Amino acid sequence: MVNEIQFVEQIRQQFPVRSPVATGIGDDGAVLKNADGSENVVVTDMLLDGVHFDLSDVSAELVGRKAVAVNLSDLAAMGCRPTAAFVSIAVPKLAQSEQLLTELYRGIQGLSEQFDFTVAGGDTNLWNGPFAINVCMTGEPFRGRCHLRSGAKPGDVLLVTGALGGSLATGRHLSFEPRLNESRWLTDRFKVHAMMDISDGLAIDLHRMMDASGSGAILTAADIPVHTDVSFDLSPEYRVRASLSDGEDFELLIAMSPESATAAQQSRRAGSEVQLTAVGHVTTERGCRMIDRSGDIHDLPVMGWQHG
Repeated sequence: MVNEIQFVEQIRQQFPVRSPVATGIGDDGAVLKNADGSENVVVTDMLLDGVHFDLSDVSAELVGRKAVAVNLSDLAAMGCRPTAAFVSIAVPKLAQSEQLLTELYRGIQGLSEQFDFTVAGGDTNLWNGPFAINVCMTGEPFRGRCHLRSGAKPGDVLLVTGALGGSLATGRHLSFEPRLNESRWLTDRFKVHAMMDISDGLAIDLHRMMDASGSGAILTAADIPVHTDVSFDLSPEYRVRASLSDGEDFELLIAMSPESATAAQQSRRAGSEVQLTAVGHVTTERGCRMIDRSGDIHDLPVMGWQHG
C-alpha cells in the first residue's frame, strides 16, 4: 500500500482544481474564491478512537476539544479566523452514548465560546465500530488573503511558535492551545511568506512546505526548542530527534524575511508567553538538511507521523 504522502498526491492529480476552488489538496485547508474576490477556507480532520486518542483512558470532553482544536490549528496556519464548525460522529452502539455526547459537546462548546464560532451542522450515526469524529470548519482570512505553504522564499528565516516533542507521551496533544491569536498577531503586523501547522512533526512538515514552495531548507539542531515533555534522560541527539518527529505539537512553522523575522522576535505581544524561535532558513537548493551539534551538515530525513 502507498504511504499517505503518495496517496494524497495521487488524489490531487486525479481531481484538478476547478473554480471556485483556488487552492485545493496539498495545503492546511482549501481556499475558495468568492465572486467579489474575497476568500473562504475549509478545513477538516477525522479522529479515531484507538489511533488519535483512547476513550478508555481520556474523557470525551477532551476528545471533543481536540477534534475542533486540530482544525483551529489549520485555520491558524492559513491566517484565518473560524466562522462555523460541522461535527459528524460515529458512536458505538454499546457505548453509554448520552453521557459520551454530553461530554463531547462540552469540549467543543468551550472552544466555540473562546474563539467565537458556531456549530452549524453535522451528522450522527450508530455502528458496531469504535468511536469516530470528523470536524469540518470554515474560516475567513484575518487580512483578506490566506497564508499558504507555497510562499517560502530563498533567504527567508524559518521560525516556530513553541517547543516541540513529547506531546503524545504526555497527553499535551489533547489540551494544546491552537495558535490563532499568534497567527492574527503575526498577520496584522508582519509580512508572512508561508505558514503551516506542525501536526506530523517538524521534519516531515518542513519537507512539505519546501516541496510546495519549490525551495529547500537548512535547520540548525542547536536552535530547535525541545519541549520539557521530552525526557532529559535521553541524549541531546535523541531529544532533538523527538522534537523533529514526534508530531502532534500543533505549533506554527513560519517563513518570513530576515527583517520581518527579527522585528517579530523583538516584538512582545502583551499577555503572551509564546516566543518565536528561529530554527533555520530557506535555500535555493532543493531538499532539507540540518546542521548537527558538531557543525556537520547532513540530509534531514522525512520523519514523522504518516498513515500507511
